[in-house]
Amino acid sequence: MIFIKLFLIAVLTIVLLFLSFSSRFRTYQRITLGFFYFALVIMIIFPKEADKIAAFFGIGRGVDLVIYLSIAILSLLVAILYAKTKINERAITKIVRDIAIMKARECDNE
Repeated sequence: MIFIKLFLIAVLTIVLLFLSFSSRFRTYQRITLGFFYFALVIMIIFPKEADKIAAFFGIGRGVDLVIYLSIAILSLLVAILYAKTKINERAITKIVRDIAIMKARECDNE
């Protein structure tokens, strides 16, 4: 059991370090990421505490709480990424239109 806990903490640490140093996160995003990291580490080290927190919210087990929170967070991330993708698509469309208009004007001037 100790090996699994150490392995999970090591994986979480690598992911945290990779995300926080390789990406351009804002300060509040790094703080949020750190908060979730420490919360997960605490739940890994002390699973009985996760059960107590889950019981406080009326959920049977700590694992269920983690799964429910993960689904909620992943849904939020999907919505954010979808919105950013739409913004980028609109920007690319505008740039392509502007380039096409500029090239058409160059052809008319020749």
